[in-house]
Amino acid sequence: MYLLVTAILGAVGWFLFRRWRRNLPVDPRLTAAYWQKSGIVLAVYLLSILAGAGVTRIMVGFNRSGWADLLMVAFFAVWVLYGAIWLLRFLPTDRPHPTWLTRSRGWIDVLALLLLAGLAAGARML
Repeated sequence: MYLLVTAILGAVGWFLFRRWRRNLPVDPRLTAAYWQKSGIVLAVYLLSILAGAGVTRIMVGFNRSGWADLLMVAFFAVWVLYGAIWLLRFLPTDRPHPTWLTRSRGWIDVLALLLLAGLAAGARML
C-alpha cells in the first residue's frame, strides 16, 4: 500500500515538475558539470551531518539523560547550521557571495566554533 502511494505521489510530482519546467526559460549556465558539483557538495554536507550525529553520541554516551542530552541537541543544531554555512560557501552559484559569507575565519566561524566547544565541554561535564 505504501509503495503504491509513493508511486502515485512520485508520478504526480514528476508530472507537475515537467509541466512547470516547460514554461521556464532554459538557463545555459545550468550544465551537467554544475549539477555534478552541486551533488558532490550536497553529499559532503550530508556526510558531515552524519558525522556530527556520531560525534554527538560518542561524546555524551548512550545511557545519559537530562541536561547533557539537551546540550548535545543544541550542539548538533549548531553543527548542522555551521555545515550549512560551509554548504553555501561551496555551492556553485550564478551570483557573487556576500563578503560576510566568503571570509573564512570570520565572526561566524569564531562564534560557531566557540558555541560547539562550549556545548561539548558543558555536556561532558554534566
